[in-house]
Amino acid sequence: MSILLINAAVATPFGFIFTDVKEPVAASSLKSYSKTASGTNIAILGLVGFGDASAEKIAKEAGIKQIRHVDKHTFVILGVYVAETFTVYGD
Repeated sequence: MSILLINAAVATPFGFIFTDVKEPVAASSLKSYSKTASGTNIAILGLVGFGDASAEKIAKEAGIKQIRHVDKHTFVILGVYVAETFTVYGD
């Protein structure tokens, strides 16, 4: 029962064995964009985590001056491997 309660508090739908979810993070009213770029954070066994997937860093490295929207892709296998990829869309 505690697993169900913990899982219910997580915003991203989380499967105990496998998760592969894409969802929006933020959006503006402007729909068009000319550039996209991504960054990923990874955790292994909950012991080590690394990456810099901040929207600011992703946009800066891709030359995106105006962010239109940001999406997040969460990929988890047995809670052992977790990858969160953020994609920034803009001009």
